[in-house]
Amino acid sequence: MKRSVTDFKTNWKATLTGVILAVATILTAVGVFTPEQSTEVQAQGVNILNAVGLIIEAVSSLLLVFKFTDK
Repeated sequence: MKRSVTDFKTNWKATLTGVILAVATILTAVGVFTPEQSTEVQAQGVNILNAVGLIIEAVSSLLLVFKFTDK
């Protein structure tokens, strides 16, 4: 099954959340993080991704406002 760029554009938050979860789990398994630290890292990672998503939406909205012209 071939994936396109649009798949990543619509699912980037879920993809990166999964990556954060996987990295935190691996680091917990090898003893770098405690389970409590891992939980906090995951929560903060999701918060950061949500903030990035909101910033991207805000910038896109501003660009559309100034780019829009009546015809």
